[in-house]
Amino acid sequence: MDLLRSQNDLYSIRMRAAEGGPHERGGRHISGAERLLTKEELALEAQALVRRALSHPKGTADFIRITIDKIPQESIQRIPLLAIKATDVASIEEGHTKIYKLLHKEIHLPRKVVKKAWETILTAGGKMRGAALLDAFTGDRLDNTGDRGVRVSRMGFANPKDMEFWLEAHHYKGEHIREALVLASKVLSAKGVLGELCLSDDPDYITGYVSYGQTYHRISRLKEFGSPVGGRVFFVEPETDVGALKVYLEEQPVLVTNG
Repeated sequence: MDLLRSQNDLYSIRMRAAEGGPHERGGRHISGAERLLTKEELALEAQALVRRALSHPKGTADFIRITIDKIPQESIQRIPLLAIKATDVASIEEGHTKIYKLLHKEIHLPRKVVKKAWETILTAGGKMRGAALLDAFTGDRLDNTGDRGVRVSRMGFANPKDMEFWLEAHHYKGEHIREALVLASKVLSAKGVLGELCLSDDPDYITGYVSYGQTYHRISRLKEFGSPVGGRVFFVEPETDVGALKVYLEEQPVLVTNG
């Protein structure tokens, strides 16, 4: 682990960007990002997040909020990195079929639940900023957060540079996979979460993923290039304490370790 990250307090930096004013006043969601950083990394990363908000394929933000909180070292939990799998598909239909098969085989989701998950994502139309929590048995939505969704926050790699080298050595590149791996690893470490379905709302990114067990599984094509549709759903065991789950996902700081 990076020495600075193992011995010093870290900082949570979160960016939210919208077009047409703040999200809570009807602004259209453009981008969001989460990082756990050292004090020395904050200024440079803040600049990068502002550039991201102002040059995003979904549009140019006219409202950008950056929030920074100091995170005491003793409050940080270490969790393992998920294993990566990838499946190339020739069509959107094949990609969706693969999703159904994986979620049924790996976490025994009924087909109706996966169907409801897709309906939740398609109905949101790229407007949901966080994730929907769905009952893994009925498909009913368990949170009451609407388009805001449940925001997974306060997370990062224990050693980002080593992680980037490791990903490139395995032929995985880009910001999408780095951010998705951190988020999926935190989500599956949460008590009560069985899996996740995610489709990026970036119009120029058509790869999505499912996660289950200790695996993050990328599917190469889940929508048409240029489509703004996207969202994420977490499949939750019945009887899970949803309030405690939301607190963990939104508030508990975690560092993801690779070995």
